[in-house]
Amino acid sequence: MMNNIESRELQEMKEQLAILTQKLEKEAIVNERLIRQSMKDKASSISRKAITESIVTLIMLPFYIWVMPGLVGVSVGLCCYACFFMVAVLIYNYYIHNLFRPEKFINGNLLEARKDTLTAKKLYNKWIMYIGIPFCIVFIGWFTHDISQVLRGEMLQRALTGLIIGCTIGGIIGIFIYKKAQRTMNEILEQIKEMQI
Repeated sequence: MMNNIESRELQEMKEQLAILTQKLEKEAIVNERLIRQSMKDKASSISRKAITESIVTLIMLPFYIWVMPGLVGVSVGLCCYACFFMVAVLIYNYYIHNLFRPEKFINGNLLEARKDTLTAKKLYNKWIMYIGIPFCIVFIGWFTHDISQVLRGEMLQRALTGLIIGCTIGGIIGIFIYKKAQRTMNEILEQIKEMQI
């Protein structure tokens, strides 16, 4: 009699454990889907940023080819330099857009997603340090030189004031975009880490 009761209790415990295991598995699947959806959304935001930058760059290219050479005496060399940089921006953004294709994060391998995110993060840092900042310094110096050859007095002061204001606003926007992209990539890496535990 006692063995029957113990056997029945043991059987009930096994059934409850099986039900609990099923619930935990379902919860883990739902949790993984939510995390993957969040990673996909973050990857989409980085990809959209790359597309937006590319569109702005494509709009600016004709401006530097046809408008800037005749504007305020800016040299053709400076315009070519700016166009070369814009082509580099387009290539860079194409590469970033490919690394952050949203479908990779919703269905793809987590190790690949982590590797792509780390690659993009390193590339973004190198881009800023070795291409973006040096380009801006040379461009500002060259532009200042070109306009100081043509403009004098109050017109030169206005042009330089505009350059300073533009560089300040551009710098603030650039720092904001850089920090936001880094934060988003760090969040993706954290979510991947959570899923691997």
